[in-house]
Amino acid sequence: MQQTPTLKTGPLGHLERWWRNWKAGDAARQELAGCGDNETAHIARDIGVSTSELRTLAGRWPDSANLLERRIATLGLAPVAYAEPETVRDLQRVCGQCASEARCERDLDSDERDRAWRDYCPSAATLDALRTDERDRRLLRRRRKWRSF
Repeated sequence: MQQTPTLKTGPLGHLERWWRNWKAGDAARQELAGCGDNETAHIARDIGVSTSELRTLAGRWPDSANLLERRIATLGLAPVAYAEPETVRDLQRVCGQCASEARCERDLDSDERDRAWRDYCPSAATLDALRTDERDRRLLRRRRKWRSF
């Protein structure tokens, strides 16, 4: 039986995660390169991105998706994410191309509630809109509940 490796903390853990993610990203880039231009274009069309975005996403996905999930959870937007799959897909695309991935991870690790991420996150406006929508839905449910009395 194969055991799953435990993640180390500190500098060695960070280096190990970086290496594992780099290898996974490199493998994804190599696999995509083996598809050929026509197949790559077809895959990109299927998921709604350009071929250059697809190539970028292929090398960055494991951590970018995890960071987005963490940000969504921190903001209390997990229920909204299920209701808005197209918006989440767009957020994944934007986060997958963001150059501030390391900063985002540091901010989430140090203080999830710190709002510093809003200064560099290209998805801040979309996440704000989702928060506003969720707040409005909650208020509407409360009004309906009170009207039923």
